[in-house]
Parts: sequence; structure tokens; C-alpha cells
Amino acid sequence: MSRPSPAPRRRRRAGRPGERGVALIIAVVAITLLTVVATDFAYNTRVDLQLATNQRDELRAHYLAQSGIGMSRLLLRFQKQLNGMQMPAIPGMPKLNLQIWKMARVDCQMLQGMVQSNEKGALEENAPRTVASSSDEELPEEATTQKRKSFGGFEGCFLSTIQDEETKLNLRRLALATGPDARSTTDQLLTMLTDKHYDFLWEHEDANGTKVTAQDVVIALKDWMDEDETQSALNPDPNGPPFATGFASETSGYDSYEPRYRPKNALFDSLDELYRVHGVNDKLMAAFGDRFTVYPDQSHGLNINSDDTTVLISAILSAVTPQTRPVLLQKPVALQEAINAVKLARQISVLGMDVKTFVSVVGGAVTRYGVTMDPRLTTAQSTSGPLTDKSETFSITSVGEAGSVQKTVHAVVRLDDTLGKLLYWREE
Repeated sequence: MSRPSPAPRRRRRAGRPGERGVALIIAVVAITLLTVVATDFAYNTRVDLQLATNQRDELRAHYLAQSGIGMSRLLLRFQKQLNGMQMPAIPGMPKLNLQIWKMARVDCQMLQGMVQSNEKGALEENAPRTVASSSDEELPEEATTQKRKSFGGFEGCFLSTIQDEETKLNLRRLALATGPDARSTTDQLLTMLTDKHYDFLWEHEDANGTKVTAQDVVIALKDWMDEDETQSALNPDPNGPPFATGFASETSGYDSYEPRYRPKNALFDSLDELYRVHGVNDKLMAAFGDRFTVYPDQSHGLNINSDDTTVLISAILSAVTPQTRPVLLQKPVALQEAINAVKLARQISVLGMDVKTFVSVVGGAVTRYGVTMDPRLTTAQSTSGPLTDKSETFSITSVGEAGSVQKTVHAVVRLDDTLGKLLYWREE
């Protein structure tokens, strides 16, 4: 009996079980990893390039902003020389008071115009320059040929803004113990702070839970600078000193602060220091911060060429005698007539007024109300006294821009025989 033939066996594929498509998977994974690595490398390269570009532009913007400060100080140096010159008087016209820092625009275009190379003496930016070799060996062509950039050539720009610090109320003058100038500054500040438009400043407590009045702030500002540790009080007598010695301790207003501290008992060094004075807060500085200054010398009065109406009122009050000053405060019509007369006179004297002309204009408007002018100002020719027309302290804000980066530098200078004494410097 024959045995049945066995069924034919299927031929198996070479290789071990479970390895079907492994090579394809390995290839896909490898390509994916290489793609991720390449993408990450390209991204990091772009980021590093952008960081390097920003650092380069930041450095350019920084020095462009400093260039704006330097150009402004040079312009103010010319103003200092101009102030010492005797300007010719034109019959029938007010005395000229040129202020070139107001007329000139200090920016990169001015610098490029000042240092622009002439066609005969300077090389073009892309002109080759040969570097001499100190040895007999010849240098490669790339090393012997360089590009020369003309002086004044740069990328980016800057814009500098100059402000007259003496057209603002100098809080340092509150520290003057006696004299009409001390009284004048105190009255100016009280007139500013007690204006009905700013009553909202004194209606609520501040972030420290403190509620003060305008008089409290004036006293706190004075006590911050004086040398004693006794709280001052306002003297109502217009013929006497502005402050009298009180009985309380001047540190009482700071005992509730955390941490507690004491008044400085020295002059202010910057406007930022005002925030440490009892009663001075963000709302007060937002309303009056651009009208205050602490940088001019105490002997320098308020510049009459201010464009701010509130400061102009302070200048008018300083031009009259302390005895008749309350008349202007009690008769708004008389004060408004003085303001209008000064503004009208400025339309004629667009270059600025001198103190004598200012006093004459104010006197012509308010004399009929029984107001008399300060006799010291009718012949004033210097910067001393309650008013002046020649400023010596200026603030400069310079913004440098390169690419997408901006740098800002703030400086305050006081004119001298050089480029000005630097009083304040801050970079942003």
C-alpha cells in the first residue's frame, strides 16, 4: 500500500522572524532626527545672528545717543559765548535775547553736515587704501587693500532735545533762610499747588495711606533740605521770612513708612529724590513734575522766557513787591491782563525778552490796580535775583537709533568755560 506524498513546503524568506520593514523604519527615524538637528542648528544660527545684530545696533545706538549729548553741549557752549556778547539795540524794539539752542535742531543730519568730506581732500567710502608693510615680505592682496570710511559716516541716527531748567521752579530756593528771593519762591510754589484745577490732588489718601495738603508738601520740601530736625511752619507775614520754626519733629511724617527713614537735611541731587519727600506721589509729579527742577544754583532766579502759563504766573508774581502780591492773587482779572500783555509782547520779541522789558510790560498792565514792581528788577542785568533772562542750566535728552534698537541718555549740564559741568546722567 503506497504512502501519500507529503504536501509541498512553502519556501520561507531569508532573515529572522519579526524583521519585516525594519530598514525602512530606521531610515525614516534617522532622517527625522537629522531634520530636527538641522532645523535646530539653523534656528540657533539665526538667533545668534540676530543677537549679534542687536548687540551691534545697541552699541551703535548707545554711542549715537552720546553723540547727541556731545553736540548739544557744544551748542550750549556757543550759547554761553553769545550770552557774554553785547547785542545791538534797535530803536523802538525790545532788546534782543538770542537763544540759538531753541532755533537749532540737534540731530544726525547736523553732524553729517558739519563733518561732510570735501571732494578734493577725502576719499570715498569704498575707495581702496593700501597698507604699507614693515618687512620685505609681500602681504596678501586682501590685507593690503582696505576700505576707508569718511569721518562722520555712520549708520543710524540720533535726535537731541534741550530744555531750559531755569524756566522751571527751582525747589532748592526753598532752603534759602531769609530774603525776598526765598519768600518769592515759596509764594510761587503755593500758588501752583493751591490752584483750584488741582484740588483733586489733596482729596484722597496716597498709596502710603497719607492725606496731605499743599501747605504740608511745601513744608516737607523745605524740611528735607534744611539742616535742623524741627518741623517748619509757614509764616503768614508777607514782609517776613517764608518759614518759622515749629515745635514738632520733622521725622513724624516718615515714621509710618516701611521701612522708616529720615529727611536728608541737604539739597536735592535729582528730581527722582522728590519721591522720598513726605506727601509727594505719582499724581503730584504727573501734574507738576515737568515744572519743577532741582539742578540750578540757588542764586539763579526763574527765567521769564518760559512757555508754561503756570510758570509765567510765578514769574509775574516775582516781578511785583511782596506787599502788593496779594492784590494779583485776589484779583484774577489783573493777573490775566498781565499774562495777556506778556504774551502779546512775546509775539513782537520772538527771540526772547530781557528782565527789564518783562517788568515794564507787567507794570504797564497792573499798575492801575495798585500793584508796584520790584525796584531791583528795573535795572537787572545778571542772573541773580528772583528773575533772569539768561539761563545756565539745561537738561538734554538724546535718543540714538540703529536698526530696531533705541537708546536714550538724559543729562543735565551747567554752563561754564568748557562744555559744561555735568550734574546728572542717566541711560535707558
